Amino acid sequence: LGLYGGYCVDSLDSTRFVKLYEYNSKTSEFTNATAAYAPRRTEIKNYVMGYSTPIFSPTGGMKISATDLAKYMMMHMNYGQSDGVRLISKKHSKLMQTAITPDEGYGLAIRSADNFIPNVKLKGHTGSAYGLYSTMFFNPKEKFGFVIITNGINPTYTDGFPDFSRDAINSLYQNFVK
Repeated sequence: LGLYGGYCVDSLDSTRFVKLYEYNSKTSEFTNATAAYAPRRTEIKNYVMGYSTPIFSPTGGMKISATDLAKYMMMHMNYGQSDGVRLISKKHSKLMQTAITPDEGYGLAIRSADNFIPNVKLKGHTGSAYGLYSTMFFNPKEKFGFVIITNGINPTYTDGFPDFSRDAINSLYQNFVK
């Protein structure tokens, strides 16, 4: 896919990072989230298999641009294929998008959601860490999708999803897809 991103901040060009701001509900202020780009050398050195896996977790760990996340999304939207090249088998791509648990609707990192746009089923993933909030959702049948990344907000949630994501996706859908 030719994506630029990763989990190890030491191997990435720090001049490409944006400043992230976290909301502090106690002070009602936004502060610079300096921990967002802190190297994890010590945590990795002290890693204990099965006990300290969150340091390798994609939750708050992946550093990637909106453009590259959109390329990743389009590959999943096309069931593992990008620009005519098969990267993941169609069978396994669909498996990743199939809910394993009915409670959350998650497959293997991709979940189903039918409460963003009325009567439209989407597949995707949300993320949040260090003040950054991201949303990547797509419709593989109708071939459209959305990537939204923001920071410096105090989000509210409805039905487990950030309201800003729902509002942005609905606006984009109504103005560009429908």
